[in-house]
Amino acid sequence: MSEIFTYRESDPDSLLPTWGAIRTHGLNWQPGWDLPALLDEWETRLTGVDDPDTAAIVTLPSHETADALPLVRHGFAPLIVVAERRAGHAVAQRPSDVTIRPATHADLDVAVELNMHTIRYDTAFGMISERPNSAEHLRTTYTEVLDRDHESMWLAVRGDTPVGMAYADMPSHAQWMERFTEARPFAYLGHLGIRPDARGSGAGSALVAHVHSLLDGAGVASALLHHALPNPRSTPFWYSHGYRPQWTTWVRRPALRTSPGVSS
Repeated sequence: MSEIFTYRESDPDSLLPTWGAIRTHGLNWQPGWDLPALLDEWETRLTGVDDPDTAAIVTLPSHETADALPLVRHGFAPLIVVAERRAGHAVAQRPSDVTIRPATHADLDVAVELNMHTIRYDTAFGMISERPNSAEHLRTTYTEVLDRDHESMWLAVRGDTPVGMAYADMPSHAQWMERFTEARPFAYLGHLGIRPDARGSGAGSALVAHVHSLLDGAGVASALLHHALPNPRSTPFWYSHGYRPQWTTWVRRPALRTSPGVSS
């Protein structure tokens, strides 16, 4: 049985990326547990008063709405969603003037640039934190992706100009997400980045339709992704492309405030 309460501290200067808070407290939710009582106990264990690089995190199934009110009363907000699209869920594709092609190592600079736009946008909603080495971590990740599979990263190109990119962890590299779905095999859509001046042009839809077509054709039963729930672009975008919320991560950041939330 896993621990109920966990604590993890990351090194922001390490080779591994730190996208969220450096110091995170976790409550490992299980069905049937008395969440209000656990939240009360957890409050006595938390550290990091008014430290913006601390977070308290609880992830539970999105349909567990009965647990929402205790979390709200403790000052938590629903921030990150694991959403899932099952194979064969067809949606009408928006018209677009972009073409889709596989990315190569020669595209690393533009791929990093495109996804830094997404990181900076999502930072406003507290999902991730841009750090001095964020671009370096993206470059390392994309290099590894291209080294292992030349058909898992794509660019949307308008004329000669890349305006968007996407990459997916195929089933052989997506096992770290296995607890979030019963479907097998499954893939994980890791990044979708669109240039700010190309948002709303259909480039993102063209990329996602291309990825879904490849996954469906390969017999992949499910595609998973994370998105920021407060983001007014990503939530309607992903759900209009067949995704549905499966797991929701509730976050309080800082983990402790000078004026804590009201106990349930």
